[in-house]
Amino acid sequence: MSRLFLTIAGLPFINVKLKDSEYKKFARESEESRNDYYRELRETVDLLYNVPSLLLWVPFNEGWGQFDSAKACEMIRSMDDTRIIDHASGWHDQGIGDLNSQHIYFSKIKFKQDERPSALTEYGGYSWLIHEHSYNDAGYGYKLFENKEDLQEAFRNLHENEILPEYEKGLAAIIYTQVSDVEDEVNGLMTYDRKVTKFDPEFVKGLLDKMK
Repeated sequence: MSRLFLTIAGLPFINVKLKDSEYKKFARESEESRNDYYRELRETVDLLYNVPSLLLWVPFNEGWGQFDSAKACEMIRSMDDTRIIDHASGWHDQGIGDLNSQHIYFSKIKFKQDERPSALTEYGGYSWLIHEHSYNDAGYGYKLFENKEDLQEAFRNLHENEILPEYEKGLAAIIYTQVSDVEDEVNGLMTYDRKVTKFDPEFVKGLLDKMK
């Protein structure tokens, strides 16, 4: 992976978003690889379009491999016009698709309103490493905590001070990172082995109920 692409992938953290038709900047200069992407995209939609639990299509996530996302939207829409499309989830937004989709970890949660519904498609990533229930001791996360009390208090502050005010302005959806810990990331609602739920369910429900 080129240093250039890693730089491009990081630019949205400082609110710089580029046009994804610039193939060189997005490390997509190979016409063969672009054609392979669309062949595989068509196969994916054809395979999964009738899965009842599938809510929306995400052709590109966080700039990884992103290019010509308008074309991807058109292709998906031609095959399935019943679902939402998050064209470039959280990253190099081209002002298209059905959502104003943002991934926000390191800055204040705040949306610039446009004609599309606002969706916080990744947030939180708060981490608590419980050694005996983890895959390893890597302990990666966006903010590390030592116990449930501190973890939940940070979660409460985030919801009450940042998410709820945006909800009152029209924020339509939120997706927490993530359901469970994975190999190196310990930012799940549950541990890697699914044996420990890190948050009290009623505590989380109480905060989410404020958004009804």
